[in-house]
Amino acid sequence: MPIFAQDTLEVNTQNISTDSLSYKNLESPSRKKDKKIVSNVSLSINTIPEQVEVFLDGNIIGKTPIVGKKITSGYHSFAIKKDGYAPISYDIHVNRSKSINLDFFMNPIYDIKFKTDETGLIFELNDEHRWTEKVIAMQLEAGDHRLRVYKVDEIIDEQIITADQPLTFQYYLKKGTVVNSIR
Repeated sequence: MPIFAQDTLEVNTQNISTDSLSYKNLESPSRKKDKKIVSNVSLSINTIPEQVEVFLDGNIIGKTPIVGKKITSGYHSFAIKKDGYAPISYDIHVNRSKSINLDFFMNPIYDIKFKTDETGLIFELNDEHRWTEKVIAMQLEAGDHRLRVYKVDEIIDEQIITADQPLTFQYYLKKGTVVNSIR
C-alpha cells in the first residue's frame, strides 16, 4: 500500500518478550482519515427591493436585509424570491472565510398583453414561448425580449421589445411594427 505525504498512519504495536529476545509485532498499518474542516461563515445579503425571502438549501433563513447569519462552508443552493419579481437561484461554494456579502437587484415582472388582427401568424418570444392566438396575456421580466413572427415556418419579422411597465403590444403585419400602449 503506497503511503503519501498527506496521509497519517497509525500503527498498532504489541511488545512480545522471550528469554533472550525482545521484538515488536507490527500489525498492518491503517489509514487515519483526515477530518473535513468545516467553518462557520458570516453571511450578509442585501436586495433591492428589501424584504425578499432567502432560502439556503431549500430552507428559509429569513428576509433581507440579512446581517451576520452564520452558515457552514461548503456547497450551498440559494434561492431569493419575492412576489412581483423574477426569482434568483444559484449554487455557490462558500470558502472558509470570515464573511460573505451578497447584493442583488431583482427585476420586476410585468403583466403584458400581445394583440393582433392578423391571421395565420405564429409568434415566438425569446426562442421559448410560441402562440397563434390573436390576444394573449403573460408575465415578463423587465428588460429586452426578442419577438419573432412566422408565417408558414418562415420568419417574416424579428424585433426587440422592451418590457419596462405593464403594457399592451399591438402587432401590425403590413407595417411590421409593434405599438405599445400603457394599460
